[in-house]
Amino acid sequence: MSTYRIKPIHKLNHSAKRKSKILLAIVAALLALGVVSAMAMVSVFGILLPDQEDVAELDGKAVDFGNIQISKVGEGQIPKEYIPIYKAAGEKYNIPWTLIAAIHRVETNFGQDLNTSSVGAIGHTQFMVKTWVGWSFPGGTRLGDASIPKETLMNPAAISKYGGFGVDGDGDGKADPYNVTDAMYSTANYLAANGGASGNYQKAVFAYNHASWYVSRVMGFMNEYTSGSVEAVSIKGGSAKGSEAIEKAIKVGSSIVGKSPYVWGGGRNQGDINARNFDCSSYVRWAYSSAGVDLGPVSATTTDTLIKRGKVVKASEMKRGDVIFFDTYKINGHVAIYLGDGKFLNDSSSQGVSVGDLNTKYWKDRFNGNVRRVA
Repeated sequence: MSTYRIKPIHKLNHSAKRKSKILLAIVAALLALGVVSAMAMVSVFGILLPDQEDVAELDGKAVDFGNIQISKVGEGQIPKEYIPIYKAAGEKYNIPWTLIAAIHRVETNFGQDLNTSSVGAIGHTQFMVKTWVGWSFPGGTRLGDASIPKETLMNPAAISKYGGFGVDGDGDGKADPYNVTDAMYSTANYLAANGGASGNYQKAVFAYNHASWYVSRVMGFMNEYTSGSVEAVSIKGGSAKGSEAIEKAIKVGSSIVGKSPYVWGGGRNQGDINARNFDCSSYVRWAYSSAGVDLGPVSATTTDTLIKRGKVVKASEMKRGDVIFFDTYKINGHVAIYLGDGKFLNDSSSQGVSVGDLNTKYWKDRFNGNVRRVA
């Protein structure tokens, strides 16, 4: 597993070639005719509009604002009142605060343009409303726009119900995308869930907006605002003996290592359980159920339900017995029980019930930093 630390900076190559003048002329004509909005054109063609210039590679004397030092460029551009908010959100979700600041800069120029985008994105960091409240909310467009009442959109209980990323960052009982604290916590939450918590920052930014120019632009600003670059570092530990329930779950789960093949959809009835036919989520549920810990109903426990169990734990602080997630065929598509020192118990499609290692390339690339403490 990994977290981040600061080392002497190495500039990212974030210069991007602009598209041809012919394409820009076509875009300008379409915009003039009102055929399509600017944001939609960016999404379709992946171009840089006039206010999306390449980020200049500027050097400056560092000014210390905590664990990450802000560059002279960042000191001049980032509103100082937002820095404590970025830092608090980054600390909670294990995301560099200058990355959050870069997203804020690119999306709304630090909140100076809070207009709803042409496709329906809202707030300080331009969330689609269904991403904010959760994609299980009924209706809406394939892009994530929907008619969602304000009292539902900003309700933490509704967001939890529908699996959204909106967060009540300031504790006022509402998760408001137009509240800068809530927006930054939500952005950090989304980045963490999409690879950022384990150090896959470019992957996380690409998940935020599926465009290479966007990744280059955000990472470029992050690099300009930071006097040190982010480096993934290996962490060992978390192997101290856990509670009685944790140790029993691990003992039960370990008893069938090498003896139980992976069965897609298995483990959701008593016959499968008796035959030890599990998939990854039903295996984790069974192991903890054997220790008296309820992680959900036999017939309906999946990675999508397990990600909502227990409490969120930073990847840098996970301990033996924590439930950890991987992006495989989908985000949070695989789940396992952490053993400590980078090892974990899981039921994988290739090896069945087995012990995996976070330090191997396959698992290291797929571990997304989502950790839940369930016992």
